Amino acid sequence: MRCVIYRRVSTDMQAEEGFSLEAQRVRLESYASSQGWTIVDDYCDDGFSAKNIDRPEMHRLVDDIHAKKFDVVLVYRLDRFVRSVTDLHDLLQLMDKHDVKFKSATEIFDTTSATGRLFITLIATLAQWERETIAERVHMAMTKKAEQGMRNGGVAPYGYDLIEGKLVVNDQEAKWVRYIFNRYLNVGSQSLAKDLNSKGLKTKKGDNWSDFSIRYILRNPIYTGLIRWNYETTSNGIRKRTGKEIVQEYEQDGFEALVDREQFELVQQTLQRRSVIAFRSDNAYPFSSVAKCKKCGYSFSGSFKKLKSGKIHRFYKCRGKFNFGVCDVQAISEDVIENAFLQLLVLSETDIEVNNPEEIMTIEDVQRQQAHLRRKRERAEELYLEGDITKERYNKLLEDIRKEESSLVAMSSESISADALEMTKQMLKGIKNEWSSLSYEAKKSAVHSLFKSITLDLIEPAVPPKKKAKIQISDYELL
Repeated sequence: MRCVIYRRVSTDMQAEEGFSLEAQRVRLESYASSQGWTIVDDYCDDGFSAKNIDRPEMHRLVDDIHAKKFDVVLVYRLDRFVRSVTDLHDLLQLMDKHDVKFKSATEIFDTTSATGRLFITLIATLAQWERETIAERVHMAMTKKAEQGMRNGGVAPYGYDLIEGKLVVNDQEAKWVRYIFNRYLNVGSQSLAKDLNSKGLKTKKGDNWSDFSIRYILRNPIYTGLIRWNYETTSNGIRKRTGKEIVQEYEQDGFEALVDREQFELVQQTLQRRSVIAFRSDNAYPFSSVAKCKKCGYSFSGSFKKLKSGKIHRFYKCRGKFNFGVCDVQAISEDVIENAFLQLLVLSETDIEVNNPEEIMTIEDVQRQQAHLRRKRERAEELYLEGDITKERYNKLLEDIRKEESSLVAMSSESISADALEMTKQMLKGIKNEWSSLSYEAKKSAVHSLFKSITLDLIEPAVPPKKKAKIQISDYELL
């Protein structure tokens, strides 16, 4: 039997005796030898948690299951493989579909029987419960630590270095922290970011300054001698306020605050006032975030200004220039971008083609064929159960049906792709014809529903008031 071994350690378990990668390898090779199995591959994830299956070697293992490169997966212990019940369930279903068994060298698991599958699921449930319980205990411990005025780890904030667990002032960075707090009362966060970038300064991570990184410093109370914990949380990739943050005096002997609290509170009031002003406008800009600058790669954001004539001039500015100060592309009028965009719609409508449309099955054809294969599978099972065909013949029939199903899936994907392309063409045509009558909100919805990005290349800059900018759309990507 072709066997593969899967090994894993997380960074906090590498030194634990009995769980090292080498110890797992020796044990697994010995077990495989005792069963008369031939090891054909070794999958090893070094330094990855088992909280999910987003691991390089696990991805390779899954791909090889699809390719049917082996017959059994051997692990040292179940929690080296997965800890999530959902992940375990999905992997077991995948293995069962491709006739791959799962074995543990130190536990009694047998996925060839219903009882074995039930038992392994129960064990995985306990493993997940254990992990969630540990997480709850860690959270409680961190809460208590924060309430006592101690930090819960993490990198040192800009302006400090972390030395032997203590925050020590970094004189070179500290002067710029004070500079940021002093200047913000007179200029905005974008201007400050461009100012620091023009001086060649970098953030703690070595990145360019942005309005976000400036505001992050301005909102951090550590610069006044206060620690804040549980301020934000991340859920489904989205950061949001918890509303349950803890703010306490930082209990570190000799800690040096960089900003007095009166100035900090004044800055917080200014931040709040400017955020209200910034979001007061409800104008919709169709190309914001979708339009990208060819020169620097940053996105364009929409803005407007009121002219002396009373008219509103709408335009787009490159964030690389106006937010980071790393680009020199001037602002571009919205009507210039619109003209280039409408020309793109004409070209895109003719460029999108379906190869060999006569060979593409319709959705109805696919559904009929699926029903036909289901009936063939049921008939084969009846013949086998009634003793009219041998097991070998039955397996051969199932294999032929699986091949037809795989081919059908491919044809179904082509059919869906063809329908999607045709729908895209019709939507592009509709946008082009109706563009002049659409509201800004409708234009934005149309652009963002079809395009992932539109790259703008400034060919000739504008020379107000007579000469408009000349641009071309050098690239685009549909959703």
